[in-house]
This record gives sequence, C-alpha cells and structure tokens, in this order.
Amino acid sequence: MSKNRIRKIKPRVCFMDLEATALDGDVGILVGAGFMDEDGKFKWFYVENPSEEKEVIKTILDYVSRYHIVVTWNGSRFDIPFLTARALKHKLKVELIYKPTHLDLAEFTRNNVKLSFTTLYHVARFLGIQKDLSTEGIDVPSLYLKAVNGDRHAASIIKKHCRDDLEVLRKVYLRIFPILRELRSDLVL
Repeated sequence: MSKNRIRKIKPRVCFMDLEATALDGDVGILVGAGFMDEDGKFKWFYVENPSEEKEVIKTILDYVSRYHIVVTWNGSRFDIPFLTARALKHKLKVELIYKPTHLDLAEFTRNNVKLSFTTLYHVARFLGIQKDLSTEGIDVPSLYLKAVNGDRHAASIIKKHCRDDLEVLRKVYLRIFPILRELRSDLVL
C-alpha cells in the first residue's frame, strides 16, 4: 500500500527596500530598489539617470511578481504606495506589485512587540543586530544628485545603504519568524 503524501511548497520570500528622492510619488522619483532573498542574496536595480526610471520600474515590477511574499519595513506606508504612484505615472502594469502577499514587518512589530520605538535601527539594536548608521534614507536625495552628475562613489554609498537595510531587515525577520509562524501561519510554512 503506497502512502500519498502531500508535499508543501515553501513560498518564495524576498525582502524589498526602495530608495527615492522624496517620500511622495508625485514629488520624488525612484533612485533604486534592493531585493534580498532569505539566504542573503542581494539584487540591486538602479536608476542611473531619471530618464531611465520607467524602464527600471518595469523591470522591478516583473521581478517582484515572481515572489509569493514580499517583506518590507514600513512598506505599507512608503515602498508599496511610492512604487504604485511611480508605476501609475509611467502607465505600467502596477497590479504586479500586488501579486505577492505583502508583509510589513514594522507594522507587525508595532502590533505584536511592545517597544518604545519601532524604527528599523531601534528594533535591530534591541535584538542585538548591528546596523550601519553612516548613511540614512535622508541622505539619499543629495547623494543621488551627486551620482547623476557622475560621482560613482555617491552611487555606491546609496547601494551599500540599501543593502545594509535589507540585511538588517532579513535578520530581524529571522528573529521574529517564530512569532510569525504562530500568528501568520497563512504566510509561513
């Protein structure tokens, strides 16, 4: 007698972080988007020149739609709405950003872990996870202006900042994963 086994497929999870020149999609433009998988593999999409934004966003939308779950930090307040606004502006297939399930880990942390602050830096520090503070999101617009004018070092600083944010986000996710497994079993197996 053979046993029929149901094999569960582990969902494809990625971590996403956007860098932009402003917090609102009608004022700022996308600078770049970083993605990291659960194993720490990093992928960077960069808008070298503002005239390339549309093509880069199209590539990002196609890329993100391949995942089952996208994890962000404050993504429901910034990353997803900003990308939506810029995709709408360029008449792109904005619905692709909504194909994967979105997990805003900042929102989850605010709702389930009582801390005085829920910035990524504060939560990481609380959990003993090191975060590079040499560059912050507020520095990106001026760095991007330098990068557009040919400063390759400024462009590399933006990329490094995004990668660090994603690595910290991934580590926070891994620490919080047991809680996620209990409270959001619809997301994790």
